[in-house]
Amino acid sequence: EWNRHEFDVNPSERDLRETYLPAFKELVTKAEVKEVMIAYNRFRGHPCGASDYLVNSILRGEWGFSGLVVSDCWAINDFFTQGHHNTEPDAKHATAKAVLTGTDLECGSSYAQLIQAVKDGLIKESDIDVSITRLMTARFELGEMDDPSLVEWSKIPYSVVDSKEHRALALKMD
Repeated sequence: EWNRHEFDVNPSERDLRETYLPAFKELVTKAEVKEVMIAYNRFRGHPCGASDYLVNSILRGEWGFSGLVVSDCWAINDFFTQGHHNTEPDAKHATAKAVLTGTDLECGSSYAQLIQAVKDGLIKESDIDVSITRLMTARFELGEMDDPSLVEWSKIPYSVVDSKEHRALALKMD
């Protein structure tokens, strides 16, 4: 994956639906995952985090996903970085494009430019509110706003999380 920050994948619709998407569809529609992470690469000319077709038409539309879409680390930077996708002129345009397409949260620092993107009229606060609502919903569902004694996850000791069995399973899955 040495070229993932610049590669543009262009599969046929059949190849997309029969080869690439089935596993993701199963996770979204049957396992009911709460978060989906976008890929670094471009899809048909658009970074995956700015692909209306992938995020809105398929993921949110066809599959009914209502959860959080997150970027891989520094993937939004690829939208404007020379030598990478370079589909947007700068961070504020990249962040506006990503949020408007449905990428709710990024791993990186570009989303700090959302304030300037609003001031410049690239995005409205109400557009950002959609992503904030999904983000805060996820945080409440995780119990982040509750007393830790009320949160089931906080009751699992680290000795269980980092157990011999869990390590073996992680190695098996690698």
